[in-house]
Amino acid sequence: MSELSEIIKEEYLKQINNFNLSVLVEMVEEVLSSQTNEEVEPPPNLPDDDDAVLEMVLKMIPNIEVSEIGWSDVRTTDEGVEIKGAQRTLLEDYLKNIQGSNFTDKIASVSNFYENGLSMVTESAGSDRTARIVQAMSYLVFYKTLTKVITNFNASSAGFSFESFLAALVDGEQIPTGNKTIADYVDRSSGETIPVSLKLYREGGLEVGGSYTDLVNDMINPSYPTAINGGMRYVVCTKMLEGKGLDIEGKINFYQFDFNLANIGDILLKSKHPYVIRMPQSVISALASGQQSGAVELLGLSTADKVLSAEELTPLFNKALYAQIESLADANPENLINRIDDEAFKKLTDALNWEKNDDLFNGKKTRGSVTMNKAKVGSWTSGNYSKIPEIHSLLKQAIVDANTAVVKSQQAAAKKSERNQQIDDMVSNQEFLSAEESARQYKMLGSAQKKQALLSSYGYLKRMHFALNQTQSLNSGEPTNTEFVGSIMVGRAQVGKIVGDVREVLNDEVTQIFQSLKILSDSLNSFFAGGLENDSLANTSVSNAKNISSKEILQTDE
Repeated sequence: MSELSEIIKEEYLKQINNFNLSVLVEMVEEVLSSQTNEEVEPPPNLPDDDDAVLEMVLKMIPNIEVSEIGWSDVRTTDEGVEIKGAQRTLLEDYLKNIQGSNFTDKIASVSNFYENGLSMVTESAGSDRTARIVQAMSYLVFYKTLTKVITNFNASSAGFSFESFLAALVDGEQIPTGNKTIADYVDRSSGETIPVSLKLYREGGLEVGGSYTDLVNDMINPSYPTAINGGMRYVVCTKMLEGKGLDIEGKINFYQFDFNLANIGDILLKSKHPYVIRMPQSVISALASGQQSGAVELLGLSTADKVLSAEELTPLFNKALYAQIESLADANPENLINRIDDEAFKKLTDALNWEKNDDLFNGKKTRGSVTMNKAKVGSWTSGNYSKIPEIHSLLKQAIVDANTAVVKSQQAAAKKSERNQQIDDMVSNQEFLSAEESARQYKMLGSAQKKQALLSSYGYLKRMHFALNQTQSLNSGEPTNTEFVGSIMVGRAQVGKIVGDVREVLNDEVTQIFQSLKILSDSLNSFFAGGLENDSLANTSVSNAKNISSKEILQTDE
């Protein structure tokens, strides 16, 4: 058995729970240091067939597992900072070499690389061979990973992976759903943090839209008020692709425009649903006369989203519990639960202490929004009524069901029905201005007043969605002033074309290195998977490790 085989087996048995890449590298280095200078046969040359060459080159370009680049690791640091996953970190390490000081510049750089790859690398890195290779490989990783995102996933999965990919390109991160924002990720490439909403659609089928409520909230209370005037950037991408699966090829066009407090009215007036910005005459009149706050209250609408305190909800719970016990008593006339009269019920609710007994809810929980822990309720019932076990199951059921009734009573759908009827009556009575007049009046208000006006707009009160079609979204003039950022080619053939253009950079030395790395990786994986029994695989790893170390590219000048 080869020395590497022996070392691997020894270390594997000794450090089975601590084995990692660092340990592996140490093993390889240990073997290399003990080897003679005997010549090792290099890997075979590139095949002559163009398709075979393309296939080999594609395999040699470092592979990023697209499914693992979203979000971050499940772990956090001691300071609570999320730890990025290995694949996400690897991708960011490559993409940070893409030239450009902002998103627009980076897309332009990638687009330019497709046409002028060799000259770009030469101009940027000069004669520094290492820098030239780093530049070339970084762009190739970009194209290969983007192609995988577009061709290997369905529309939904591709959209999520595309967000992850672009976030990595701009030194940003995705924003989890449920954060009540239109933004999908943040862009930090320019030095400031810009919230971005991403749209990826086929050419001709583009629609930019979403929750109007969330959009307004982003305008009136921006997470990053100093970036792009406290606005929201939309990155809009149209796909022009042909083929299916791995054979898909074509290009993606990139555009961008910004929503902000100043232009939101004008943009939505030209949208598919301009009625979302209709504003009540009474509110606009009050704001125009100088009122700075409280304009929405002038409408006298029922509160849809007020969250009652635990103290306010306790009478509702007690009433629901009383009804549940009565119902169960009627259904089970022989059960001792029938003996719970008003006095006993008062003792029950005092002991239960629904308002403050967090243990019944697995810790501090907002009353009226979460279910109870049935096991904890059962333990409480058994402990407090140990002498009458006959009632335990029924009393547990009554308590849990009473809490459920309170939760249902507080659900938004039940609470906002009255409010919606009031709003519909306002529309019928023509108390809302037209969309055109609303947009005109809105432009004349100050910033604080604009926020009040948006909070009273029809789309916000009714929690509607907004939408812009492709023509409206990509208009280079007013009101969106959409900027064309650039186009990027995708597909296996396109990647092959780029490789051909930078062939001078990816010389035989580099090709052999990547071939050897792949063989080393494959043979080691197979060695471990085979239970450390196949000596030839270990020897193959040694040979290819030596071949890598012998390459001039890895040698220093010292």
